[in-house]
Amino acid sequence: MKNKNYLLFVLALAILSVAATAGILAAVTNSQKSLKTESIAVKAIGTTIAADGAIHSQNEATLHFYSGGKVVYVPFREGDTVYAGQTIAQLDVYPLQQQLTEALNIYRSTRDNFDQTNDNITNGILQGQQKANLQGKNLGLPSTNPLNADDNLNNIVNNIVKRIVDENQANLDNSVIQVQLANYAMQLATLTSPINGVLLHEDINVPGVMVSPANSFVVVDKSAYVFKANIPAQDIDFVTTGSLATVKLTGNNQTYTGTIVRIYPQMVTLPTGANVYQVDIQADGLANAAYGQTGTVTIASTQKNATILVPTWTIIGHNQIWIIKNNKPVLQTITVGNTHGSYTEVVNGLSAQDKVITNPKAVAAERYLAI
Repeated sequence: MKNKNYLLFVLALAILSVAATAGILAAVTNSQKSLKTESIAVKAIGTTIAADGAIHSQNEATLHFYSGGKVVYVPFREGDTVYAGQTIAQLDVYPLQQQLTEALNIYRSTRDNFDQTNDNITNGILQGQQKANLQGKNLGLPSTNPLNADDNLNNIVNNIVKRIVDENQANLDNSVIQVQLANYAMQLATLTSPINGVLLHEDINVPGVMVSPANSFVVVDKSAYVFKANIPAQDIDFVTTGSLATVKLTGNNQTYTGTIVRIYPQMVTLPTGANVYQVDIQADGLANAAYGQTGTVTIASTQKNATILVPTWTIIGHNQIWIIKNNKPVLQTITVGNTHGSYTEVVNGLSAQDKVITNPKAVAAERYLAI
């Protein structure tokens, strides 16, 4: 009986050992599956940088009405050539004229009141009126000292007159502002092109339609067309103003050779979620392209040699990185160069065939479970 119990105990230990080993192996397998790797590509920074983009103009204007109203004049259609100073659209100005007339009437009345008040002050009439009002109310007049009573009364009268003058001046200033705003609205009832170009877009193309400030008219200068390219953040340090570029537009087999003429300093986020820097590329022949036409560009890089870039967060202690070798994680010693956006150059220690572990924290869990 004793031997039987001992055999059962040994068998139970063996089962538990097998189960534990299977659990550890499963954990290690799952951990390995959780490791994320990224194939290192030798970025074509040594020779060219590829990017996408679209045709834009360096000289364009979007016009809006200052206020809503009825359009009574729309002389152009989309695609028409317009010149600086030409009318693009005009509102019915009758209600604006009435508003200006009302503002002028208020100004005239306010101005008359202001001038009359000043005349009354000059002639002492206003002071006399205020003094009579105060004496009738027995305000500020100590009966024990008539001389002090006169001084107090004059001070009170002067303060009242000063406040009346200030109020009249404020009313006059406000009426002037209302006239200026009404006149400004009259001026903005007519949209004129600020540049020579083409009417690219108009929300309203027939008279008699009501518009609001949300409606727009767009004029672009085709002679200032450029290809606006979206450069990945890790590549922007390798392009400069004057860099050579070759543009190929979608649906057009022709290529355009030009140079970068502007690099925008602020990173933008595209609808796709990509963070990029934008550059303007000027090239002969782009004036014949369509505004907004998409395409690709190849840009000559400032780098002399091809460069390997890895995500900066994968580098440990400035000189090590986890990679996969023989299906196992290995801590590789590297030499790093400059950082570009969220990527860092690796000048020694990696090859184009290596795979970097992009979630290095998972390696620690795997190594712990494997012990």
